[in-house]
Amino acid sequence: MAEATTAATSITRRFRPQLSFAPLRTRGYRLLFAAELISVFGDAFHTVALPFLVYQLGGGARDLGLLVAGYGLCRLVTTPLGGIFSDRIGPWPVMLISDLIRVLFTAGIVVVAVTEAGGMFAVAVLVAGTGLGAGLFQPAAYAITPRLLPAEQLQAGNGLHSTATFAAGMIGPGAAGLVVIALSPAVAFGVDAVTFAVSAACLAMIGSVGRAAAMPVAAATGGGTSPPPAAADPTPPLAGPEIGFWQLLRESALLRTVLLVTAIANLTVGGMVRVGLPSLNNDDFAAGAGGLGGLLAAFTAGSLVGGLCSAGLTGLPRRGSTAMVSGLVLGVAVALVPFAGYLGAVVALSVAGLASTVTNVLVITIVQQSTAPHLLGRVMSAIVFAALSLFPLSTIAAGLVIEAYGSAAVFLATAAALVAAFGYGFARRELRQR
Repeated sequence: MAEATTAATSITRRFRPQLSFAPLRTRGYRLLFAAELISVFGDAFHTVALPFLVYQLGGGARDLGLLVAGYGLCRLVTTPLGGIFSDRIGPWPVMLISDLIRVLFTAGIVVVAVTEAGGMFAVAVLVAGTGLGAGLFQPAAYAITPRLLPAEQLQAGNGLHSTATFAAGMIGPGAAGLVVIALSPAVAFGVDAVTFAVSAACLAMIGSVGRAAAMPVAAATGGGTSPPPAAADPTPPLAGPEIGFWQLLRESALLRTVLLVTAIANLTVGGMVRVGLPSLNNDDFAAGAGGLGGLLAAFTAGSLVGGLCSAGLTGLPRRGSTAMVSGLVLGVAVALVPFAGYLGAVVALSVAGLASTVTNVLVITIVQQSTAPHLLGRVMSAIVFAALSLFPLSTIAAGLVIEAYGSAAVFLATAAALVAAFGYGFARRELRQR
């Protein structure tokens, strides 16, 4: 009986949400953490202010949709470049360049918002420019994190980053809305530009640590902050610096599986969130704008808790299995959303957010620790690209499905895609046994 109690206590401690602040003791990671936190907070000002600027300039929903689509396409175009440049010149300068690009183009939006010079065309060009900068940033951020932290702190660092990101995502929209209402869209875009400038300053302060992370792989692997990564498969295609990305893609079953799971899992998620959820809220729940905000906040709050949970799962012997099971939970939760009523949907979306973040953190950590440093930028950009590439088609398809079959059909299709993706991932030994 005592042994059973001890085992149960051990399991409880392992799965208890906890957040390790050990990564913040590392100066380079601490500055990276601050840069991304501030940047995500600023992104909310762009998202909230853009519709009001469009309406200020005499545009409508069609113009706004085209601007958002243009931003997404430009971000998608530069995502692979972010990975390529990260591997060639280092992730640190790529992140700096990304922030400086976004400072420049966001400042241009401020000028247009104040003077109305150039109208919608100028806004479209400048918004597209911010999308180009955004695409460069994320692969570089994923690539630099393993170079700033010891291997045993990497998962905690990823969990901490996710928690802070979603916290900023919860606070940012409310603050942005107040600024737009009390002042103007121009001021909100000005705040956004300042956050990018502060982020760039934080990255610049990384200094020698950032330059070390930008060193060619032959030098960086000789005395980096973390031990050499493990091979992705039973064969060691990732061990030597001579291997290229396309050879890695051919030889690494882990990478191919992660890319396929990512693409299938994100097949309809974008349309579900951006089109399906507003439609469900308005047509089925009749909850209004406040109701939609509550649904989105529930998912974000669950994601925040998911960051805490993922940091507490560092002792798991099979992170891949846990990630795939968490993904299956995500699929089930999504399927319940349209049938549970408004309060039930809030609970289901909270669970979905938690499961989504746990899956993301665990899979990203597995890939980071399984990839040679000189390929990490390209590998992470491939994963980001797989997640984002179908977003425009997803939103279009969601609208057509809702018109033909109703909002519930989008949630069921998304749930089916999620279950198929993570079920396939669980069946693959190269991912399940990680």
